[in-house]
Amino acid sequence: MEDLDFAFRVLKETMRDYVIATWGTWREEKSRYETTEQVAAGRTEVIELGQVPIGVQLVDRQRTHIQLLQLYITKEFQRRGFGTQLVERLFVAAREAKLPIRLRVLAVNPARAFYERLGFIVVETTPERYFMEWFP
Repeated sequence: MEDLDFAFRVLKETMRDYVIATWGTWREEKSRYETTEQVAAGRTEVIELGQVPIGVQLVDRQRTHIQLLQLYITKEFQRRGFGTQLVERLFVAAREAKLPIRLRVLAVNPARAFYERLGFIVVETTPERYFMEWFP
């Protein structure tokens, strides 16, 4: 239950404003339901610094690529290198598997610049999102 509450809190804290800017609304119930499903399925990894939860990550390993579905760091721990460390950990797995990493970012989310700095490139765009890839 703690993981669920934390995962939902960090999702809401980091994404709510971007979702509202993109679609005009935040669907609290739907977001909580999806978070509950992901946590219950064991798909959501809570990232901790010592004993303190600082973020969540959700990675889906496919046959053809590694999909980074979520990487949310609480605002108080952003811009301190933790996101970079997590992505670099994925780079190691991707190199070993010889697979690209794929992700999507809302167009209004400044995280695009973060991923570009790490070597991701935009491979497709929609009005709402950038689809990005990193190749080993």
